[in-house]
This record gives sequence, structure tokens and C-alpha cells, in this order.
Amino acid sequence: MNAKRRALRTLILSLSMLMLTSFSAFALDYFAEGERLFRENRPEEAIPLLYQASLQPGVDPRVFVYLGLGYQQTGKYADAVSAFMRGASAPGTDRKVLFFNAGNVYFLQELFAEAESMYVRAAEIDAFWAPVYLNRANARVRLGRFAEAAADYRNYLMLDPATWQKDSIRQIIALLESEETERKNAELRSEAERVAAEAERAAAAERYQRIMDEVSSSLQSVDAASTLSAGSEDVMEYNEEAQLE
Repeated sequence: MNAKRRALRTLILSLSMLMLTSFSAFALDYFAEGERLFRENRPEEAIPLLYQASLQPGVDPRVFVYLGLGYQQTGKYADAVSAFMRGASAPGTDRKVLFFNAGNVYFLQELFAEAESMYVRAAEIDAFWAPVYLNRANARVRLGRFAEAAADYRNYLMLDPATWQKDSIRQIIALLESEETERKNAELRSEAERVAAEAERAAAAERYQRIMDEVSSSLQSVDAASTLSAGSEDVMEYNEEAQLE
């Protein structure tokens, strides 16, 4: 009886291992087929396969990049960001690439602050990865932060001096620096005008107070004169009456 039970247990374990092996092979097929479809520019067909593969343990970590890009290409931006961020939490993935791509999706939606935040996270992982500086610079230009954008463009040129865009980027840096200088000058002019306006208001208030003081003093003098005049008339009337008597 015990021998039969042991044999049955062994058979069950063997079947279980066979099922797990088949299941793992099936998961790999999901990824391989999804990757193939993605590379053939068929994202709509690739997405469900890549999604299924992303749910399996031990799957190729690139699945999250392909899945997110597939969503991006089909205009499903929220799903794309979700896929990239889910991948950033999975073991063995290239987190800087996932954050970078999430930033690109935000940039496409003109959510430049969110895009910049993702690029910052990518740069924190790899401070020598040139592309993140270029894209973060572009986001910072859109945010109106020209000095920081120019610094990022310079970092990009330093890390990738042979880039085919170097001449255009140098022109952009020059424009940004010129604009930043003009902005600072405008701020200085505005501050000077504000100070001058405050000084003028203070001077006007002082002049007004001086006038009010002068008017008040004059009125007091007139009142005193009126009182004296009225008293004199009374005296005059009194004297005249005395003379008549």
C-alpha cells in the first residue's frame, strides 16, 4: 500500500514538473512572438502577447520596454506609462530606459513637468547617459527654465560631442543664454521701475501732507483773525454807544 502511494506521489510530482516546464516554454513563446510582431511594426497584435508575457515570472525584462512602446505607438499613453513604471519595479530591468521612455510619453502629451521628473530619475541612475540630458533640456525649454536647459544641452554635447545635432544645439544654447540675459535685464528694469514708483508715491504722499499742514495752519490763522476782528467790532460798538451817552 505504501509503495503504491509513493508511486502515485512520484507520478503527481512528475506531472507537475512537466506542466511547469510547458508553462514556462509557453510564457517564452508569448515574449518571442510579441517581440517579433513589435519589430515588424505590428504593435496592436504584439501588445496582448507582450502583456501576457509580462505577467510571467522570469520573463525577459525587455518585455516592459516593448509593451510600453507598443502602447505609445497606438496612442494609449496612460497604459504606456503604466507599463514602464511597472517594469521599473520589476527585478533585472533597465530602470533608466524605462524612466526615460515614460518621460517621452509625458512629453508627447505636453506634460512637461512630469516628463522632466522622469528624466531626472533616469539621470540619477546613470549620470553619463547622454540622451537623458537632451530630452530633459527640451522639457525645460518648454517650462521656460532656460538656464537649466542650456546647462543640460552643454552636458549633452560634452557626453556626445560627435552628435549630428551639435551645430543646432550650440545655436539653441546661444539663444537661450541671450534670452536669459534679456530676462534678467527685464527683471532688473522692472525692479528699478518698482522702486522708482514707490519713491514717487512716497514723495507725493509727503508733498500732500505738507500741503495739508500748510492749509491747516492757514485756516487756524484765519480763525484767529476772525475772532480778533469780531472782538474789535464789539469794542467799537461799545465805545460808540458810550459816546452817544
